[in-house]
Amino acid sequence: MSTKAGEFATWDLDCEQAFEVALPPRWEFRDRAFGSPGIWRPFNEAVSAEINALVRRGQRRGNVSINGAEFAVDLQDMVAMPTDQYAVPRGLRKKCATTNVNKKALRQLYQKYAEELPPADHPAGPDGIAGDKFLELFKDLEVDPGTDVAALALSSACAAAEMGVFRRREFICGCAALEVDNIADLRGKMPELRDNVLSGRSLPEVYAYTFGVALEPPCKLLPLEEAAQYWALLLPNWPLREDFCEWAMRHMKGKAINRDLWMMILKLATEVPADLSTFNENPAWPVVLDDFVECAEHLQRKDVLYVQCIGIMCFCEL
Repeated sequence: MSTKAGEFATWDLDCEQAFEVALPPRWEFRDRAFGSPGIWRPFNEAVSAEINALVRRGQRRGNVSINGAEFAVDLQDMVAMPTDQYAVPRGLRKKCATTNVNKKALRQLYQKYAEELPPADHPAGPDGIAGDKFLELFKDLEVDPGTDVAALALSSACAAAEMGVFRRREFICGCAALEVDNIADLRGKMPELRDNVLSGRSLPEVYAYTFGVALEPPCKLLPLEEAAQYWALLLPNWPLREDFCEWAMRHMKGKAINRDLWMMILKLATEVPADLSTFNENPAWPVVLDDFVECAEHLQRKDVLYVQCIGIMCFCEL
């Protein structure tokens, strides 16, 4: 096989694997008992997700729960064997999702920005988009990666493992998920990505992803100053964001944010009104947020008293 043919074969394989990550296949089954097999029927999404998780981990065998019963899945023989001896064995097959992405056009798009990146044996590919090429890509997308949440949303769609880097399979995955294979179509997706975050439709996924990609391995804590910058991008419409950040800078100085607290702040921002009237209905809030809310409620009471006093003074002058 020529070098060029080998490169195309490798690209096709990378596309197939990345497409399955972006568009997870659905799994179907049919009973294997008594006479001719029945019709193929789809598993529910939860079971398909369990089987896909086995595939991503490189496992050929594993246990999954199907309608409350445990089955031993064998992906080599494509069969699910019940652990209950009286249950019926089930044949398996994978039904891949279809995509309109053109592999050749996507390769041309990728190669415009890609360069070799160490290590050569990286599971997401020996090359990627990084550094000046990363900035060039976002310039062509008319997005500022430092100030526009659309950049975080695109990184999340790619499931990029490193901030500011799109490895080969990561970029393919993101383009497959967005169904684009050229720069114009990808640019056209930026307003949608931005709006989906700011409207809350994709906020939980992008917010959770951001914490992981923002960390510097092996650290598992995000410095407070960095967290505040990401909150400004992800939660610009949270009325208490600036108050919380100012409070945290005073009372949490020198501390960092762990994943649990990061996710609870999203819950506070999206599920509790600005007057904090429903905060105490959930007893599971961390102590840090209890302390912030106590301080915020005290300040809100003072503001109310101030407004009332001003109102009384104006009434007396009349």
